[in-house]
Amino acid sequence: MPAPTTTLLIEGSFSELAEEFTQYIDAVRKEGSLQSEIAPLLEPLREQETASQEPDLKQRDEVLKKIVGAATALNAAPEKEIIPSYNLLVHLVHQSSNPDMFLPRICTYLAKPITTSPQFGPTLAISILTTIFNTLPATESSRYHVLLAIVAVIRQSASGYAFEALRPQLVSQLPTWLSEWDLENEEAQKLHLAIADAATAAGDDDLAQSHVMQALQTISAADSSKPAARDLAVRALASALRRPGVFDFNSLTSSDAVQGLRSSDSTLFELLEIFTSDTLDAYEEFISANPLASISGGVLAESADALQTKLRLLTLTSLAASTPSRSLAYSAISSALRVPATEVEVWVINTIRAGLVEGKLSQLRQEFLIHRATYRVFGEKQWTEVQGRLMVWRRSLENVLNVIRSERERFVRDGIQAAADQEATAAQNKNGDKGRTMERRRLPTQSSQPREVEVVSE
Repeated sequence: MPAPTTTLLIEGSFSELAEEFTQYIDAVRKEGSLQSEIAPLLEPLREQETASQEPDLKQRDEVLKKIVGAATALNAAPEKEIIPSYNLLVHLVHQSSNPDMFLPRICTYLAKPITTSPQFGPTLAISILTTIFNTLPATESSRYHVLLAIVAVIRQSASGYAFEALRPQLVSQLPTWLSEWDLENEEAQKLHLAIADAATAAGDDDLAQSHVMQALQTISAADSSKPAARDLAVRALASALRRPGVFDFNSLTSSDAVQGLRSSDSTLFELLEIFTSDTLDAYEEFISANPLASISGGVLAESADALQTKLRLLTLTSLAASTPSRSLAYSAISSALRVPATEVEVWVINTIRAGLVEGKLSQLRQEFLIHRATYRVFGEKQWTEVQGRLMVWRRSLENVLNVIRSERERFVRDGIQAAADQEATAAQNKNGDKGRTMERRRLPTQSSQPREVEVVSE
């Protein structure tokens, strides 16, 4: 798969290698016409190389026109010689005045079957195309044709392994490549659709849907009424409705090509509007009047179950988002989804898994406690609901703030009072200690008795 830029190192002058290549082509085709045609054109180039003069690039281009025109024979070369022979051809083409003249044609050869290797032909072609891709500068627009050929080979071979090897580059590098190559809208659209087809063949429906949508975005308002734009819009819309993981249709409704379906495919566009903002009741009423087989050539004829399942999930989402109490009774869900009460919990769990709502089921109270619900559309009504909830949240925060402020003031008062009580207690204790000290000092005087002295006379 595409990797950092590489270089082909092949020894020999242009004239020598070109002559060698023509001999090989004649051997594969089992005729000698190419070598005889090229010989007169190579003679001036050989003289320039001998005299160490600057090569005549226009003369080289004339030689390469004949060589590349005959190179389709390489697909019939022996298997072990296909990669070396194509590498030599690519080396010669890189020495032209404008490789872009020849590389797209070489890519078309490689996108065709390699007849001498039915089993390993796609692997050989991808290897050669990868080499071509990596020998080109990152900003070279010729890489577009090479990548297109790589995707075509992968799709034709239905190789899931090859697609998985390419997938990381498509996810991480493709946006950068597209900006560097500066493609026209039609070229970008062609590449996105090719990738979408290859992804579908490999079973990667998510990536396929992503590139179909990117292809849709390349259609300008001026081209939105063209048949090709209409076909792509129908494909993108039908794919989005069928896909079980697609619940956001805003990118579709904002597309000029999809808006063009209002006039060309009005019933399909009406169905899109139901999935965008309406409920199961509106869908069933619509289907009773417009069978799926009659809508846009029957693109959704085999998707009845998938569409109904998706609309039940979306209906539950709308119901949860519009419930002011943030609590839904099982009976309300059962009625809105037209399912038995015993299946309510299953549908709620599926909606949670889809990422549309969050909450908790209460079997005891037979209700769904809503923590979060996705808005399917966001307009004036939804802004009003958000404003109301923000006001409730604000009042709750104000109440909490008042409680905190009141508790803080009480804490300060209690602290001041406690400090005052502590000082008073300390002062009282100090005075009490002083009195006891004085009492202890007076105690010996009060307790001393007069001593009697006996006087003896001589």
